Amino acid sequence: MKYRVLLASIILGLIVIATSCNSSDSTADFDHAAQALLDDVTLKEYLETHYYIPAVAGENFGVIDTIENGETPLIDLVQVQNVNFDNIDYKLYYLKNSPEGSGENPIRLDEVFTKYKGITIDNRKTKFDERITYTWLSLTSVVPGWSYGFPNFKSGLNVDTPEDQPIEIDSPGTGVLFLPSGLGYRNLGSGSIAPNTPLLFHIKLGLVKRGDQDGDGIFSIFEDLNSDSDYDNDDTNDNNRPNYSDPDDDGDNVATKYEMPDANSDGNPNDALDTDGDNIPNYLDDDDDNDGILTKYEVTVDRYGNPENAPDSDGDNIPDYLDPTN
Repeated sequence: MKYRVLLASIILGLIVIATSCNSSDSTADFDHAAQALLDDVTLKEYLETHYYIPAVAGENFGVIDTIENGETPLIDLVQVQNVNFDNIDYKLYYLKNSPEGSGENPIRLDEVFTKYKGITIDNRKTKFDERITYTWLSLTSVVPGWSYGFPNFKSGLNVDTPEDQPIEIDSPGTGVLFLPSGLGYRNLGSGSIAPNTPLLFHIKLGLVKRGDQDGDGIFSIFEDLNSDSDYDNDDTNDNNRPNYSDPDDDGDNVATKYEMPDANSDGNPNDALDTDGDNIPNYLDDDDDNDGILTKYEVTVDRYGNPENAPDSDGDNIPDYLDPTN
C-alpha cells in the first residue's frame, strides 16, 4: 500500500489522465449506452445507501459512509448533470459543499489547481489515487467526468503574493464527483480500476488557469461566440477547426494574435480592433477594411501569420489590408 501511494505521488496524479477514452479505441464495439444505464442504477443505489461526513479542521476531504442510523442519504444532497459524450447520454452526480468557493468556475478547456482522492464504487471501494497537495492538471487531458464535472465548482483565491511558495489558497471549492464508468475508464479499466467501474472523486478546487489552446491571445472561454457552452460549434471560417483551436479564426492568413491590440493582455477580446467599424472585429473579419477585397489577397505574412512586412501601395503607412483607399 505504501508503494502504491508513493507511486501515485511520483506520477503527479497521472491515474486520472484519460489515456484511452476516445471513440477510436477498442471500446468501439462495446454497448456503452447499455452500460450507462447499468452504471446509473449502481450510482443511485450507492447514493441512496450512503451519507456524507464533512471534513473537519486539518482534513483535506470528507468521508462517505454507509447509512445505519437514519442519516441523510447522498441522493437528497447531490445534483445531477446530463452529459452527452461520444453520442452517449450519461448522468453525472455531484455534491457541492457549503460555503462554495469564492473564485471562478473553470470550463473544460482550462487548467485546475486541485487536490483529490479517487475511490471505486464497487464491492472493494478501493482508493486508487490521492493527491493531498495542490497539483495543476489540464481538464483537456483527464477523464471526461472531470472535464464536465469540475465546471460546476468555483475555485478559491490565492492569498499569497506571487513570490510566495507554496501558494496559500483561501476558500477553495470542495465536493464530490460521482462518475459513471463511461466518463471514467469505460470498459477498459486502468491499473487497479476494473472495467465498467463507476468512480467517485473527493475534490478541492484551488485555482483556475484559463486555457488558450491555439495560443492566439484569446482565452478559450471567450471563443464560445454563441454562448451555448459548446466550444466545438464555433468555427468562423468553416475550416472544421473550432475557434479555440484555430490560430487564424477568420481565415485571412493574418494570425489572430496579430489582429488584437497590444494593450489586450487579459485574454478577453472585448477591445479587439475593428478597422472598418462594421462591428466585426478584425480577428473574425475576412475583409478588415471593407474594400471588397479579402484580406488574404492584400497581405503578405510570414509562416507565423505575422503581417509585419505587409504591402502599403500608397505609402501612407497603412498596410493595404487595413486601407480601403490603397
